[in-house]
Amino acid sequence: MKRNIAGTAGPRGNTSLIQKFQARWIRLVALFWLLLLAASGSADQLGSRLKQAPFLSTARFTYAGKASADELDSTYSPFSAILTEFYAISLGLTSVFLLVVLYWSVTLRRRVKEQTEQIRLQLRREAALEENYRELFENANDMVYTQDLAGKFTSLNKAGEKILGCARAEALGRSFKEFIAPDKSGNFQRWMESSLAGTAAPRCEIKMLAQGATHPIIEVSTRLIHVEGKARGVEGIARDITERKRAEESLRQSEERFSSAFRASPISIAISTVAEGRYLDVNESFLRLFGFPRDEVVSHTATELNIWVNVDERSRIEKMLQERQSASGIESKFRTKSGDIRTALVFMELIDLGSEPCALSITHDMTDRMRLEAQLRQAQKMEAVGRLAAGVAHDFNNMLTVIQGNTLMAMSRNNLGPELSKSLEQVSDAAQRAANLTKQLLTFSRKQVLQPKTLDLNELINNLTKMLKHLLSEDIVLKFNYAGNLPIILADATMMDQIIMNLAVNARDAMPKGGRLSISTTAVEIDKVYVANHDEAREGIFLCLSVGDTGCGMDSATQSRIFEPFFTTKDVGKGTGLGLATVYGIVQASGGFLTVTSDVDVGTTFNVFLPALDSTDSSAVTEVVDHARLRGNETVLVVEDDPGVRAITTLTLAKYGYNVLEATDGPTALLMSADRETIDLLVSDVVMPEMSGRRLADALLSSRPQCRVLFMSGYNEEMLADRTASGPTEAFIQKPFTPVTLARKVREILDRRP
Repeated sequence: MKRNIAGTAGPRGNTSLIQKFQARWIRLVALFWLLLLAASGSADQLGSRLKQAPFLSTARFTYAGKASADELDSTYSPFSAILTEFYAISLGLTSVFLLVVLYWSVTLRRRVKEQTEQIRLQLRREAALEENYRELFENANDMVYTQDLAGKFTSLNKAGEKILGCARAEALGRSFKEFIAPDKSGNFQRWMESSLAGTAAPRCEIKMLAQGATHPIIEVSTRLIHVEGKARGVEGIARDITERKRAEESLRQSEERFSSAFRASPISIAISTVAEGRYLDVNESFLRLFGFPRDEVVSHTATELNIWVNVDERSRIEKMLQERQSASGIESKFRTKSGDIRTALVFMELIDLGSEPCALSITHDMTDRMRLEAQLRQAQKMEAVGRLAAGVAHDFNNMLTVIQGNTLMAMSRNNLGPELSKSLEQVSDAAQRAANLTKQLLTFSRKQVLQPKTLDLNELINNLTKMLKHLLSEDIVLKFNYAGNLPIILADATMMDQIIMNLAVNARDAMPKGGRLSISTTAVEIDKVYVANHDEAREGIFLCLSVGDTGCGMDSATQSRIFEPFFTTKDVGKGTGLGLATVYGIVQASGGFLTVTSDVDVGTTFNVFLPALDSTDSSAVTEVVDHARLRGNETVLVVEDDPGVRAITTLTLAKYGYNVLEATDGPTALLMSADRETIDLLVSDVVMPEMSGRRLADALLSSRPQCRVLFMSGYNEEMLADRTASGPTEAFIQKPFTPVTLARKVREILDRRP
C-alpha cells in the first residue's frame, strides 16, 4: 500500500532554484557595481569632460553673459566635487551591500544544503516506514482492509484472505456483507450505517459464512478516511474471535456447571476471603446447616457470625492453606444460629478471584452420622446383650417349664390341704411372673410376636406399681387416676407392660430435677370431629391410657420426629432411640393409635388409645377347659436333652392318655423309632447337641411321612424361623408352657389335616 507523496520538493529541485536565485543576484549586483565604477572615474576626468562638452560651453556663455571663463570654472568646481563625493559614497555603499549579499548568499546556501540533507533523511525514513507499514499490513494476524463509500473492498491483506475464505483478487471489488451469514448481515449493515454517521459502537461481532463445519466469528472496528476534509472511504481491522468465543462459551458452561453444582449441592459450600474469613457467597445447604438467612452471611465474617466453636481451629486451617494450598478432612465443631453445636469435616482449597486470596470451603456435617454410628454401636452392644438375654431366657424357660408343670400337676390332685394348695398357687404365680420376665428378655433381644388376651388395664398398672416406684427417683411423685368400670381390651400383657415402662422412663429422663408423673385411664368415644383432626384416629369406643409429666417438654420440631427409630434427644450412650418407636409399633399392632401434647418447660402427655372389646366378642369369653377332649391314645416320641423338661412333658402327655416314648437326643430317637411300627407325633426340642430338632424331624419324616411334628424351645419362634415348623403338619410351642397348653397343642396338631 503506497502513500501519496506527490508535490513534495526533492533536494535536487531545491538546490537548482537556490543556485538560480544566487546567480541572478550576483549578476545584478556586479552589473550595478560596474555601472557605478564606470560612471564615477576620477573627478578631474569628469570635469574636463564636462568642460569640453559643447552644450556646457554654450551654456556657459549663455549663462554667464558677460562673465569671463574664470568665473565659469569657479562656478563648476563645487558641483564636480559634490558629484565626485557622491560617486565615492555610492561605491562604498555598493561594496558593503555586495559583501552583505555575498555573506547572505553563502549562509543561505549552507542552510539550503542542511535542509536538503534533512529532507533526504526524512524521505528515507518515510520510505522505511512505508515499507514497514506494508510488511505490517501484509503480515498482520488480523484482517486489515479498506473500502470505498459503497462498501467495496479496495485493499486487503493476507489475513483477510483466510477470514473471508477467498483470494485477495476475488475479494477486491466485492462487498463485506457478501461474506456474512445471511441471518447477521442486517445487523452488520445497520452497524456500518451508524458507524458512518459516527453513532455506532466501536466494535461489532459478525458471524461469517460457514467454512467447513464452523461459522467463523470476527470482531470488526472501522474509521472513516478523510481527504481534504471529505470522507473518501473506510479502513478497518477485523479479528477472528472464533476460538475466543468458543473458549468463552466453554468457560460460561463451566461456570454454569459449577454454579449449578454449587447451588444444588446437598453439602454446605462457601467462598470466603482467607485473611478475614469474610463470606462472598454460600449455597442453600450452608444456610440450612447454620440456620442463617443469606443477607446475614454474605459480606460478614465467620467471627462476626460466631460460627467457629474453637477459633484456634480456623487459625490452624488457615496456616495449612498457606503451607499446602489446601486443607482436607479437618474435623471441626461449628455453632449454628440457634446455638446447636455441629461436628463437621472441613475441606478447603485456595482459589484466585483476582482481588485477594480466597478459599473454597466444603463443610460436610457429620453430626447425624456420628450419632447414628454411636447408636449403631449402642445397638450392637444391645444386640450382644440381647443374645445373652435370649440364652439366659432359654435356660430359664426350661426350668420354668419344669416348675410350672410339676406345680400344676400337683395342684390338680384333689387331696391337697389348704396350706399346701395355697403354697402351690404362690409357686405357680411366681413361675408365671418369671415366665413373663423371660418373655420380656426375649422381646428385648428380638421382636416378640404378640399374644393378645383379654386384659383389665387398671389391674395391669397396679401390678406394675412396685416396679415403677423402683424405676423412678425419689424426687418424682407418682400419681394414679383410674376410671371405674373400664371396658376390657384385647392385648398382649407383656407388650402393655413395655409401653408403660418406656413412657415412664422417658418421663423420668425429662425430669432430672424431679417432678410429677401421672398415669390415668379412662374410656372415651371417638367421633367424626376428632377423626377429622387426627389422621390415625377412627371412630369407636377406646380405652385411653395417659402418661404425663412436668418435665422439660418438647418443641414442635422434636415432636415431629419422636417416633422415628434411633431418634433421641438424650446424650450419646444414654438412649437407643428405640423406646418411643417400640411404643408406637406395639400400639399400631394392637389396633390403636396415640397422640402427644407437649410444651417447652411445661411438660409432656402421651395418650394411648386402645380399642375397647365388645362384650359380645367371642374372643372375650373365658374358655372352659374340657380335659376329656384333650385326651388321646396316639404314640408320641418326646426328645429333650433337659431331664426336667423331658420328665414333665412325658408325665403330662401320659396323664392325657398318650403312649409316650422319650429320648435324650436325636440319634437315640432315630434308633428308638426304628423298632416302632407307628409314631404319630414327634415332640422335640429345637436346640440340642449332636443333632438339632429340625434335622431329627427331617430324618424321621423321610421314613415316616405321616408323622406330625411339634417343636418346643425356650427361644421364641421368630428367632428359630429357619429351624422350626414349615408346613401344616408341623407346629411350635414356646417354653415355659403349662400342661393344659401342651395338651391342647398336641391335640390340635394331631387333629389337623395335612
